Amino acid sequence: MGRKHKWNEKYEGVNYQSKSSLRLNFSYKTKQQFQTYECDPDQEQSWQVAAEIVVDIKRDIRDGAFDYKRWFPESKKSKKYAPTRGAFLKDYLPYYNELRKKGIQRMGKGKPLAASSYESNRSTIVGILTPAFGNICVDELAAEDIYKWGEEYCKNVTTNTLSNIITVLRVALDFAVLEKLIPLNPLIGITLYGHKKSIKIDKHDPFDREEMHALLLAAETTEFVNYLRFAFFTGLRPSEQIALTWSDYNAKLRTIRVDKSLTDVDEVATDVKTPASDRTIHLSPTAIYALDCQKMHTKLKGGVIFQNPFDQKSWVGSRPIRERFILLCRDAGVRYRKPYQTRHTYASMQLTVNENPAFISEQMGHTDVSFTLRTYASYIQRHRSDAGWLADSEFTDLPIDKQNLLVLSK
Repeated sequence: MGRKHKWNEKYEGVNYQSKSSLRLNFSYKTKQQFQTYECDPDQEQSWQVAAEIVVDIKRDIRDGAFDYKRWFPESKKSKKYAPTRGAFLKDYLPYYNELRKKGIQRMGKGKPLAASSYESNRSTIVGILTPAFGNICVDELAAEDIYKWGEEYCKNVTTNTLSNIITVLRVALDFAVLEKLIPLNPLIGITLYGHKKSIKIDKHDPFDREEMHALLLAAETTEFVNYLRFAFFTGLRPSEQIALTWSDYNAKLRTIRVDKSLTDVDEVATDVKTPASDRTIHLSPTAIYALDCQKMHTKLKGGVIFQNPFDQKSWVGSRPIRERFILLCRDAGVRYRKPYQTRHTYASMQLTVNENPAFISEQMGHTDVSFTLRTYASYIQRHRSDAGWLADSEFTDLPIDKQNLLVLSK
């Protein structure tokens, strides 16, 4: 053990242990830890893998997500260092969030947290829950602690905001129940109400025909024109559109696969959040034209379809698009709205011309058509001059003047 080896100095946290193993070294809970990694020490690849393991362990420790039992299930120390009933919430909540991010779940819910959900949870934990409950042990948190905090905090927030905060804590404590750290979730049956009234803001503010054309004319580059045209005529979320690759496009079927997204907190494209968002959409002639024009810019690279035309690199989240949109709206003389409004523009256009709501719902990745109808009800033409008469023109047994929708004399 500890024998000198030619790679001892090269790989930090790794030492030669025997002819069939290496020793992993790291510090945890103020104590130096040593664990065996069985491999062939005479192969440099073994040292590389071992060093990567040590790096991952140290990152987990730094993030408060290190689980001794997960890394070393056979180690006697796994019981010693498992979260206990005495763990403070300031330690347990980040630990829980990191495990969810990595997909280590004891709740059987499948995929790991999306990067955006993880970041939202982390912000709530660090900014709100830790200051409020951090110094309380997991097994000592009581309903009265929640009510006492809620009495003060609810004065300046809406019920919806309060519910979102409590949900993070509630799910974390459900996790603690399954880990047998607590017998029962103290939040069962607790509902808090905010005192601040919600201000209803119309989140749907689509661009009209003149604004669309003005934006396309003002776009600085052909690539940005292609991006905008595709966005307006597919209704994709910006995070979905910038993650599209040429392998997603089926020119023969005139479809494109949408199964990943790239948000501001993602380093690489990740799976879309919901089953409904994982979809294949049909492309209109305008959307296909945008792709045809884009081919000369990115097709040969074989990667993403829409790159940042201003640095010829992949978009890194949607924030750079928002920054460009501010300048674009200014140059076009159009009132600024977020790039996401291209999605609402697509929906409003389709409903205005009486496109099938079920088709629109599937294209946009909505859970069901009722959500589409509720969300965009104001764009459905309810009072056309021919409202209620269209079936007559197709199915009646009477002679119909289809242009004027009048029954002709027999």
